[in-house]
Amino acid sequence: MNFVISQLFYFWMIIAVLFLLLEMGNPGLFFFLSFFCGALFSAGVTFFTESLVLQLCVFFVGTKIALYVLRYYVVPAIGMNRPNERTNVYALIGKKAIVTQKIYDTKPGFVKIDGILWVARSVHQEEIEENTHVEVVDVRGAHAIVRKV
Repeated sequence: MNFVISQLFYFWMIIAVLFLLLEMGNPGLFFFLSFFCGALFSAGVTFFTESLVLQLCVFFVGTKIALYVLRYYVVPAIGMNRPNERTNVYALIGKKAIVTQKIYDTKPGFVKIDGILWVARSVHQEEIEENTHVEVVDVRGAHAIVRKV
């Protein structure tokens, strides 16, 4: 009887280590960590029963509980549920600017966004005069695409 329990215990521990390695390969996901916890619960159950069906049930229920706990308690506690912040040129979208050099329908001009000069084109290929207030609607390459406000 101890031989069967030992084999099943080691089986679940190997499964747990495999899921832990998968989690290490995908950090921050916490998906495989849940399966790791389920396998550990099943390894603990091997000391009380030889039933593989019961151990599988404990594995799936333990995994589901671990998924729930990690998703709703651990992830928010460590601050991973922050909304995605726009960075780099994507942070320019929606900002207000002022035209410093006239934008022609076929030729770009310049706008000043937060004190920095950017090459700009009009979204509708229209002429925009100097000192006109505009809004950045897109960034394509090194050009800010703007429209009149």
